[in-house]
Amino acid sequence: MRFMVAVAVVSSFVLPLSIPADAQTRLPRVSPSERSAKDTNRRIRQDQQLLNLEERIQMENNQIRQDIQRERLFAPRSLPSIRPGACPRGSISC
Repeated sequence: MRFMVAVAVVSSFVLPLSIPADAQTRLPRVSPSERSAKDTNRRIRQDQQLLNLEERIQMENNQIRQDIQRERLFAPRSLPSIRPGACPRGSISC
């Protein structure tokens, strides 16, 4: 009887080690709350990337506007043409 008990105890330890455990090779299932949290975090990251892109586009647009205004402000202005024989208004003499 003792022999049978000893064999049962030893086999309870040896058999699980000899059979490949499928559960150990697979990842555990993801719970719905964990899946929801991962989805929320992914959406937050996507929103942040989109916001960063929009900010960069806005900065580039503002830079282009400033460049255009600077060009208009400091652009060489052409003087009005003076016709020969006619003095422009407000001039003292030609």
